[in-house]
Amino acid sequence: MIYTAAPKLLSKVLVAEDDAPIARAIQRVFVNEGAQVTITDNGYDAATFMQSEDFLDVAILDVTMPGLDGITLVRRVREFGCHTPVIMVSGRDSVGDRVRGLEAGADDYMGKPFNAHELMTRAKAVCRRVHYGGNQPGRIQIGDTHCNFETRTAHKDGEVVHLTPMEWKVLRHLAFRRGRAVSRAEFNVWVLQVPHDLETRTIDRHAYALRCKLDPDPLHPRHILKVHGVGYRLDNFELLD
Repeated sequence: MIYTAAPKLLSKVLVAEDDAPIARAIQRVFVNEGAQVTITDNGYDAATFMQSEDFLDVAILDVTMPGLDGITLVRRVREFGCHTPVIMVSGRDSVGDRVRGLEAGADDYMGKPFNAHELMTRAKAVCRRVHYGGNQPGRIQIGDTHCNFETRTAHKDGEVVHLTPMEWKVLRHLAFRRGRAVSRAEFNVWVLQVPHDLETRTIDRHAYALRCKLDPDPLHPRHILKVHGVGYRLDNFELLD
């Protein structure tokens, strides 16, 4: 089945909140938006979930949770290399509390009580900022190939390299992640624009095509690398702007 609709900004969400009524209220709003919501009531389970999941659109983390507090949790998963967008929620809503949450690695911070619909709106905004934000690369150099994403032109040793529209999208997302592994679930949502859990080998075909066009030896690639059990990453390249 081919999906042509734009991707939902929220398809997979974690809610780490030990106040059950609040967690259920958040869950109802996000489920009504079409998201799959996982709830946990302690920080240790939340950390394990975030570090083991291939892809999450956003994590809603309470600051005061049993076992592992939200500040320590977000700092720990950031050190682990998890870049999932995070919104922290807390009854502690002073300027100092907000600063500590944001400095720990949260993308947004909301004080309690809050409106669940506003939380959903903020979650969408965070996803747009993280996935479509101002850090998109304009030009990169991959070996002998210069790629300009604004003009969608590529040249290798003075010769034009022809990339398809989807190959440009895949390459730009890999460059946007700056050498980090991109899971198939993330490719599904943000590049192919299909459900995160759809079983497809489409991304493998595009990655192979990019290897053939950009890697000197596609059978022993240096740039478009497969990460076993995860997806792909872009290596040995230079961000020009």
